[in-house]
Amino acid sequence: MKPFITKNLVEPKGIDKLLKRTPTQNFLVEVNNLLANNSLDEISAGQIQQLADKYKLKDASQTFKSELVRMLNAFLTQHLGASGDKYSDINSAKKLQSLLGISDADFGKEHKPLAIELFKKQVALTLNQTKKYKESDQQFEQLRMQFGLTKDEHDQVLNEIRQSIIQPVADKMVSDQRISPQEKESLDQLCKDLDVNPIYDSDSKKTLERFENLWKIENGDLPIYDTDIFLQKGEVCHYKGGAKLFELRRKTVGVKYKGPALRFRITKSLYYRAGNIKTTRETKVVMTLIDSGNLYVTNKRILFNGEKGNKVIRYSQIIDLSPYTDGVGIVRATGKEMTLQLSDEDGETLIATITRLISDIQ
Repeated sequence: MKPFITKNLVEPKGIDKLLKRTPTQNFLVEVNNLLANNSLDEISAGQIQQLADKYKLKDASQTFKSELVRMLNAFLTQHLGASGDKYSDINSAKKLQSLLGISDADFGKEHKPLAIELFKKQVALTLNQTKKYKESDQQFEQLRMQFGLTKDEHDQVLNEIRQSIIQPVADKMVSDQRISPQEKESLDQLCKDLDVNPIYDSDSKKTLERFENLWKIENGDLPIYDTDIFLQKGEVCHYKGGAKLFELRRKTVGVKYKGPALRFRITKSLYYRAGNIKTTRETKVVMTLIDSGNLYVTNKRILFNGEKGNKVIRYSQIIDLSPYTDGVGIVRATGKEMTLQLSDEDGETLIATITRLISDIQ
């Protein structure tokens, strides 16, 4: 029986030879030969015990514990899960365990990792080929029983493999931060075929919805919103929200003395300072809040309705856009650069909408 090969007995040496004692290692040789020359069904526990008695071993399973465990490991590696092999199931492995007197704890250490790994490989091979779970459900249950795995171990492996198939598809779908209807449909169908019900937390769900919306803005029909402001004939609103208007303004931030100075004491408590008074005004360009109000992006213009006044920007005036996570900077052909900061911090949606509208006009 594989993987055992007949070996020669160990010849006595030294004092064993003088005393005509047979080396106890020959117990292992004879057990190996018994396994090599007979099928598992032909071997009994009595035969193993006879060999132990022959070599005067009171507890052979403990004396040669590590060697017998290695025999079990060799058997498991050769037969467990092997296609068309009559010894491929857990029952055959358990029989050899009993014959060799191996404890359940030692058996589990050798059997369980190997069984799980073999089961995992078979499940991965099948699901990667078919991408169908229910069609193979019965097959996996039979494998579970063949390998001697628990239902929890079965489920853990199935979940791990299905996750490994779905995750790369999901990663690719969101890699460009855009989700097309076809991509979403493909992922949903894969989850259905693999009998997986994806659960998203609130943040993940919002992110996926935003990626879907961005794809629609760039490739599909732009959303249309009702407004409470007057729109021109044929004008529709594609974005609205609260915003703050900032502009770059030059401001004086301080006055500094630049002239030389001489300081000396006149009295114990009075000092005299001499020098030319030359001062410079330091100015910086700073982002200055101009107004707060509501922002509307239509198919014809960008409107900012503020508490202090209104601003209108035609798309033909825009020469550059600076994207921010919470807004957009707009450079016009004439006039100051404007920055709009959104209250909902979804600058990407605003930028995508403006870019799409400019592209459509051009």
